[in-house]
Amino acid sequence: MSQGTEHGAPHRPGLAEHTDAARRVLLTPDHPGALPPALRIEAAARAADRTGQPGLAALYRALAPAATQAAAGPGDPALVTAVQDFTDAVTLDPAGTGPAALRTLTAHGLDTPAVVALAQICAFVAYEARVVSGLAVLAGGPAAEPAAVTGTRDAVTGTRDAAATRDADASPSAPRAADFTLDQLTWRPRVPAVDADALTDAQRAVLDAHTTLSAASPYYRTLLHDPAALDHRTHVYNAVMYGRGGLPRAERELATLLVSRANGCVYCASVHGRKYAQLSRDEAAALRVLHEGADALAGDARGEALARFTRAQTLTPPAATGADVAALRTAGLDEAELTDLVHAVALFGWANRLMLVLGDVHPARKLDAGIPRTDARESCSGTSGRAARAGDA
Repeated sequence: MSQGTEHGAPHRPGLAEHTDAARRVLLTPDHPGALPPALRIEAAARAADRTGQPGLAALYRALAPAATQAAAGPGDPALVTAVQDFTDAVTLDPAGTGPAALRTLTAHGLDTPAVVALAQICAFVAYEARVVSGLAVLAGGPAAEPAAVTGTRDAVTGTRDAAATRDADASPSAPRAADFTLDQLTWRPRVPAVDADALTDAQRAVLDAHTTLSAASPYYRTLLHDPAALDHRTHVYNAVMYGRGGLPRAERELATLLVSRANGCVYCASVHGRKYAQLSRDEAAALRVLHEGADALAGDARGEALARFTRAQTLTPPAATGADVAALRTAGLDEAELTDLVHAVALFGWANRLMLVLGDVHPARKLDAGIPRTDARESCSGTSGRAARAGDA
């Protein structure tokens, strides 16, 4: 299931290896804690089915025999149901997945590390399923196949452009266009973050390995409940968003801005709206995209094609077509750029879900003298106060 080597991203070294490693540490970890491997695998397979990727679901389920040798199975039927409901919510309507969903998991026996791990699994599958889907479309295949899991939720509701379709069928919690902003925001976790003064050696090693991570950020300290997953996720993120060549950085940021807006992630849209404004040197354009979505790119053939593909692949299940790809190629995107676009769109299926499900966005506030911060700034892709990545400017 290597997403870089088998599916054509050789210009992104390490992407395949860290995607594979993230899958392994999330689904069959050495120390699974309160969330047994069999239940992790079933959650991943369910999310893949919901995302129109039954083949990927089958590959996940093929991991179960080895996993069940280390664990007796999913166990409590009430916990199984809670995990299934949470998986459906995060997969289909991340903006509508509120704190009550997390409390239900803890009420059925999952501790904070297990809750974070389950959120990571659902978010990771949103990424991997969209990589498989997007690369299939590039190769002339369908974006999705009929899902094996059925239910009452609409697999499109909550993942369409939240601002444009709010009155019709968006989640009641989805933000309005006016809620999106380029202002700096903060993020506060819904679950206890790891204590910055009590990090384990494994947690400290992950922070030390990545200049974009900091113990000052509650977002990263929340994800540090599973340090191995955070490590591999960060490698994937850096390869997709900061790798040299391929799709121009500004267009990667434009794609992630569009995905974040469609998913209703006000925090990520703020961060990546500012990055797009910086790289494109056009703050007014970034504001128009925040408030109007794809309509802001009317008249720009390349921008329109990028937005059309991005929106289609953000849906659950993804829905891009050969015509969407043809429009991108006509607009001048080469194969490396197309592959980068697929991965950037998929990546923010992962990033947005973590932000939306594990915490809440708030207006930035000034630091009061002598009072330590309890919220995060710029946690979506970097942390204020740390050295900037080469090539960020």
